[in-house]
Amino acid sequence: MSKQCRCPLWATGTLEGAPYRKSLKTRSFERAEQLKREIENGNKPEQLKSITIKDALAAFITDCEARNLTPKTLSKYRTLQKRLNDFAVVERCITLAQWTHERVYGFRASWKLSPLTASKELGHLRTFFAFCIQNDWITKNPAKSIKAPQLKIKPRLPFGEKEIQNILAKAEDDRELAFLLTLRHTGLRIGDASLLRVSQLQENRIHLYTTKAGTPVSILIPDNLVRILKAQPPKGGYFFLRGESTHPHTASDLWRKRIKAICKEVGIVPDHPHRFRHSLAADLLSRGVSVENVAAILGNSPAIVVKHYSQWISSRQDALDVALQSTWKPALQIVKK
Repeated sequence: MSKQCRCPLWATGTLEGAPYRKSLKTRSFERAEQLKREIENGNKPEQLKSITIKDALAAFITDCEARNLTPKTLSKYRTLQKRLNDFAVVERCITLAQWTHERVYGFRASWKLSPLTASKELGHLRTFFAFCIQNDWITKNPAKSIKAPQLKIKPRLPFGEKEIQNILAKAEDDRELAFLLTLRHTGLRIGDASLLRVSQLQENRIHLYTTKAGTPVSILIPDNLVRILKAQPPKGGYFFLRGESTHPHTASDLWRKRIKAICKEVGIVPDHPHRFRHSLAADLLSRGVSVENVAAILGNSPAIVVKHYSQWISSRQDALDVALQSTWKPALQIVKK
């Protein structure tokens, strides 16, 4: 067909493995080539002017809220929303169509995050663009081919028994001591422990649904901890509420700062309170408790327990020891020359 022809132009072919045939609503070859490139980049020409990144993000957050995602997950998506909107204003990439692979690379380069946090943020970004594809606003995920940063996963180390005793010795009062003992004996995440309700203690057992996964757990605690807990005057129905806010991040951050201060004082590194959870898991597994039972106590799946705590599984370690010992026979002879 001659470029001088003024017939309406269509785009036909295969796009991401699917047949594609749509009118470009133009008679200009130059404009048709531009639209073709935009379609290949994941944009739909009929919506290029109407969908802004701000509107798409607002719709995404509304959908997340309607799906009843956890407050923690919603908070992460709202953080992404703010970062994307701010970047779009500064870089003048207001429409969704302007978010090409190159633009996403530039957005990622603006992050000042640790490799682990950046990897999670990239996953949130891919989720957002996947939502846009589901709504037929784009046809290609511009973040899909971007590789996550390499991570160096450090082993999950428990506190040593002496370290735990040193931490407990620094408790300022019975309430603080009760909180530290609760972390040690229950393995609860600090967010769940910080907002432990009085109603969740029944006789000598704590019953709750974990905030992170909504998993039900029922944990037996020692009598001395029960006595200390019941002796503490509750605040708003909570055992360990610090300040006035019941927001999970605020409540847990206040306790996290306190524990880090104690660890600094007694010279314990790393100082992350999650090590109490690792301590309970390691203690149980090293005593021969099954992976399934440890998972039930922690509110995790058995696969997660194996992934993070495999070195503490006594049956696994025993099997490895037997395998190693089998290589000792026959004993090697050391010959002097």
